[in-house]
Amino acid sequence: MTRDIESVVVEAIRKVAKLVDRDTALTRDTALIEEQLLDSIELLQLVMELEKAYGIEIPLEELAPENFADIGALARLVCRHLGGRAPER
Repeated sequence: MTRDIESVVVEAIRKVAKLVDRDTALTRDTALIEEQLLDSIELLQLVMELEKAYGIEIPLEELAPENFADIGALARLVCRHLGGRAPER
């Protein structure tokens, strides 16, 4: 399930991030904040895209750096809100 979520996360990133285009390689370990692929506005847009795509609400207290460290962490966050357990890395 997490792999499917990761692909949706990647597409959402490509949609909102100005620095990411179709040629930018994105994997589950791509560091979103550390590599500065997303600014603060784009992070919020990404959250809104994922909330809309999955019909979930991610509380403000979960908008912490560790949940956005990489694509895998973000996919696990979404998975938790879908009621499923994401596999450990």
